[in-house]
Amino acid sequence: MSFNCVKKVEDDYDKYVLVSTTGKINLPDYLDKKSKDLAKAVIEKNEFTAKASEKLAMTLVNNKKVIDFVIVGLGDKAKLNCKNIRQYLFDTLKNETGKVLLSFANEELDNMDIVAEVVEHINYKFDKYISKKKDKFLEVSYLTDKKVPKLIEGYELAKISNIVKDLINEQAEVMTPKALADKAVELGKQFGFQAEIMDEKKIQKLGMNAYLGVARAAHHRPYLIVMRYKGDEKSKYTHGLVGKGLTYDTGGLSLKPTASMLTMRCDMGGAGTMMGVMCAVAKMKVKKNVTCVIAACENSIGPNAYRPGDILTAMNGKTIEITNTDAEGRLTLADALTYIVRKEKVDEIIDAATLTGAVMVALGEDVTGVFTNNDEMAKEIISASNNWNEYFWQMPMFDIFKKNFKSPYADMQNSGSRWGGSTNAAKFLEEFIDDTKWTHLDIAGTAWASGANPYYSQKGATGQVFRTVFSYLKNSKN
Repeated sequence: MSFNCVKKVEDDYDKYVLVSTTGKINLPDYLDKKSKDLAKAVIEKNEFTAKASEKLAMTLVNNKKVIDFVIVGLGDKAKLNCKNIRQYLFDTLKNETGKVLLSFANEELDNMDIVAEVVEHINYKFDKYISKKKDKFLEVSYLTDKKVPKLIEGYELAKISNIVKDLINEQAEVMTPKALADKAVELGKQFGFQAEIMDEKKIQKLGMNAYLGVARAAHHRPYLIVMRYKGDEKSKYTHGLVGKGLTYDTGGLSLKPTASMLTMRCDMGGAGTMMGVMCAVAKMKVKKNVTCVIAACENSIGPNAYRPGDILTAMNGKTIEITNTDAEGRLTLADALTYIVRKEKVDEIIDAATLTGAVMVALGEDVTGVFTNNDEMAKEIISASNNWNEYFWQMPMFDIFKKNFKSPYADMQNSGSRWGGSTNAAKFLEEFIDDTKWTHLDIAGTAWASGANPYYSQKGATGQVFRTVFSYLKNSKN
C-alpha cells in the first residue's frame, strides 16, 4: 500500500517530513527534547521561515535512532488553497522513494485526501512496454489526529485515476472498441454498476448512421457501451454522461500527418474519463442515478471509408454533409447524445471529448473548455473543480455560430468555419440534445500531457476531469 494514515510513529522510516507554513514552526511530538532543541537551533542558524517551496534537511539522533528529518515550507497560510498545497507536496515528494512519515505542523491544513492523491500520482507510471520497470516506490505514512474514514475519498479517486490513465495510455491495437467494451463490463463488476454492450447489428437497428459512418472502414468493429448506476431508487432524476470513444483516429480519408497520429490513442480520453466517473460514483456509493453512453469505434481508411461529400443521416433524422472526415468525434457524439436523451431519458447530460485542436489554440494544454445551454449547470461544474488541480473556462455559445456549419446539400455539415472551431463543434452537438440540460467539456488539451505542466510532468494521460465531474454529481441537488 502506497498510503496509510497513522496516529503515532509505529515504524522506522527512511525520511521524516514536516510540512509547515511561514512563521513559528511547531515541531512534532515524535521528536524527543534533544532532537527538538537541535532542530530549533538549525532552524535559527539557517534563518529558515518555511517560505513556499523552501526546504531544510537535517540529521537527528531521536530516541537513540539516527533519522533524516526535513521541514518543507508552504509559505503564507492566507495564500494557500487546495491547488497550490497539492503542487508544493508534489514538488517535495516527487523524487522520494521508500518509507516516508509525513505530517503537517498546522492542524488546520491536515488533508489526507490531497496527500493520498499526490502519492498515487507520483507512483504512477505506464511502463507496460518498457523492459526495465519502475521498482522503487514512495510509501507514505500520514500522521494525523483526524478520524480516518473507511474509504479515504482522495485515495480511492487517485486509484481510479490510475485506471483512467491506463485506459488512455494503452496502445490502440490493444485498446480496441471491443476491448474498451469488455473493460466496461469488468469495471462494472468490480465497482458495482451495470454495463450493457451493443454490437453493430443493434447499433444499425437504432439508426445510428452518423456513428456507423465513422466506423465503417475499420477492421475493429464498433460497440455501443451503456453503463448504469442506480444509487437512489426513490429518485426519478437521472444524470447522463457521454464520453467520446474513438480508440484510434487516423483522420479517415482526410488523413492526419504522422506527427498528429502519434498520440491518437488518447482520442478515447472522454470515454476513459467517464468510465472513471462511473467507477467513482459506484465505489463511493453516491446517492444519485447515473447513466453513461460511449459510442466506441475507430476512424480508419479503406475501400469502405466514408468520404468528404457523403451525406449521413443521424439517429435523430438530421442529415449531415461530410466536409472533413477528421471531424469524426462530433458524428459519434451526435448519435450517442440522441441515444442517451431518447432511449435512456436522462434529465441532464455532461459530455467529455478530445474534440478540437481549436480549444487548445484558445486555452492551451492546461484548461478544459466548457460549453453549455445552461449557465447555472456550467457554474456548478466549474465550482466542483476548485478542490482539484484542474482548470475550466466557459466559452461562448451564441446562436450566430450556427451559420458556420450550414450546408447547401444537407441540414448541416460536420466541419464548418476554421474560426471559432471549438464553439462550432459544440453548437453542432447542441443539435442532438432535444433541449436537455447539457454541458460539453472539450478536453483535447487536458486529457494528455506534453510534460510541460509542473503537476502533470510525466508525458501521457493525465486522468484529469473525472474528479471534477464526480464532485459535481456527488454535490448535485438533483
